[in-house]
Amino acid sequence: MKQLYNPITLHQLFTRSQLTIFALTFSICSAIFLVISTYTMHTYAKNGLTNLSNAINERIQPAVVFNDQSTMNQILNEYTQQYPIRSIEIKNTQNTRLAHAEQADISTFSSQYILDYVFFSQPLRLNINHDKKNYGELIVYGNSSDLVSFFHKILLGLLLGFILLLATVFWSVNSVYQYLMQSIRAIVESAQTISIKKNYNMRVSNSDIQELQALSTAFNGLLSEIEQSNQTLMSENDKLLHLSRHDALTKLPNRIYFYEKLFELFDQDKDAAVFFLDINDFKSVNDQFGHLAGDAILRASSHCVKQALPNDAFIARLGGDEFAIIVNGLDSAQELEMYCRKIHDCYTSTFVFDQHHISLNASIGVALAQKAKSPEDLIADADRAMYNAKKTTDNWSIASQQHSV
Repeated sequence: MKQLYNPITLHQLFTRSQLTIFALTFSICSAIFLVISTYTMHTYAKNGLTNLSNAINERIQPAVVFNDQSTMNQILNEYTQQYPIRSIEIKNTQNTRLAHAEQADISTFSSQYILDYVFFSQPLRLNINHDKKNYGELIVYGNSSDLVSFFHKILLGLLLGFILLLATVFWSVNSVYQYLMQSIRAIVESAQTISIKKNYNMRVSNSDIQELQALSTAFNGLLSEIEQSNQTLMSENDKLLHLSRHDALTKLPNRIYFYEKLFELFDQDKDAAVFFLDINDFKSVNDQFGHLAGDAILRASSHCVKQALPNDAFIARLGGDEFAIIVNGLDSAQELEMYCRKIHDCYTSTFVFDQHHISLNASIGVALAQKAKSPEDLIADADRAMYNAKKTTDNWSIASQQHSV
């Protein structure tokens, strides 16, 4: 089974990196602090125990010299009860215990037990001398009852510092993340807008962050290239569209473009007239004077027809010597005949090509859009009228008039 890939978020990446840095920094600082604190407490405990042992040594010296065990036990019990001492032992020169006193046992899992092990695992040994004569040895084990409170304060300080620094880290991560996301969000929103609206002239705003500014600059540069390529592509598409819809010789719209306009005419429900015209015996011109002469006549006659019709008239070359014209707003027979005469005059004019005078004639068929139920019917009416025009002396025929006969 294919596993889903869940990419890590930027917020998670920031949080992990900051927590890692925090953990390393806090661990190192805590270790250094604990080492310094431990060294300080050890020095304090050692000096305190030394001073206390020297005081005990001076007090028990007479009792040891006179072997007064009662006094020795009294002094030892007094010190173990009033001072941070775990146990005291007095031995003579034969290593025989003369006196001993110790405090009650403490819990193995207590802070004092741990500190006793760290600072007072080894006893302090002092010789008991009098008049340069050794009478025995004083063995003192200290305890850390005075250090427990200080140790707890250290742990509490570390805990509070940990909480404070952890809160600071999360605040810092969220602040940096929000600030960074504001800049990234502007880039993302601009990219989404450009993708949806295809508006490649938009640009991403500048950023205060150097790396994101470099990204914005690169993104804007890419947009400029896309915009330029898009404009070039649109221009090429316009050219291709124009070529696909226009005749290369006369530069007039072709058959495809004519049918598009014709269907638009019916969608808009406009009053218009459609003219179909065909140049009579045009093949003889090509056969007698050549195709260059025929091409020149097609261009010249097309230009003449454009000049004779209104500016909004649509003139198309259907192919060969056949043309179609759409003129809006025509409904009277007088206007139709007037434009038929103007169009006909363009083809009955004498054309001069290579010092040859060429005379032509054209047949024109007209049909009204309001008389037809569909574009196909309109084309059929105009085409039928054009062929009927070949039989008349005027060389034009109006389909609406034919139906009335």
